Amino acid sequence: IVKPASEDGSVGISDSSVVKTIKELKEKVASLYEQFKQPILVEEFIEGRELNVAIVGNDPAEVLPISEIDFSGLPPDKPKIVTYDAKWKTDSIEYKGTVPICPAVLEPDIENDVKEVALEAYNMFGCRDYARIDIRLGLDNVPYILEVNPNPDISPDAGLARSVRVRGWTYEDFVEKLVKNALSRAVKV
Repeated sequence: IVKPASEDGSVGISDSSVVKTIKELKEKVASLYEQFKQPILVEEFIEGRELNVAIVGNDPAEVLPISEIDFSGLPPDKPKIVTYDAKWKTDSIEYKGTVPICPAVLEPDIENDVKEVALEAYNMFGCRDYARIDIRLGLDNVPYILEVNPNPDISPDAGLARSVRVRGWTYEDFVEKLVKNALSRAVKV
């Protein structure tokens, strides 16, 4: 999979981001570089399930219910990825065909592995208060980290807020937790 190194929100990611030949790879890298004028990432594409793991808090941080992007609504010829259209173009096949499911249905041992990997990444990258770890659960059931997002969208209709609600918190509860965590670091005068 080929994508811009410094973009967010799936900017620069499309169906053509998953390449299968050296020719396609060279063309996609050149095209993205021309468009974005930044380094381009080329990563092994991992077939499997896409999971979003929201984590809230510090010492201890809590892993919230895992969300999964269900690709079953996509036509068979489309790659099973979250493209720009899947995130932002509400009338697109990609948007309609990538439905979030929370909580994700996972075997308990696999769920524990995913949570453990996500929490390790959260701590390793120095995340605090909240973050979202995007993971591809490979066909071998190994969790592969796609992204550590220390500042994901927290608007009420975003994915992190979905996990918050499934956890049993209101959106207001979540915001209050963020504020309390920030205030706990405030310098006392």
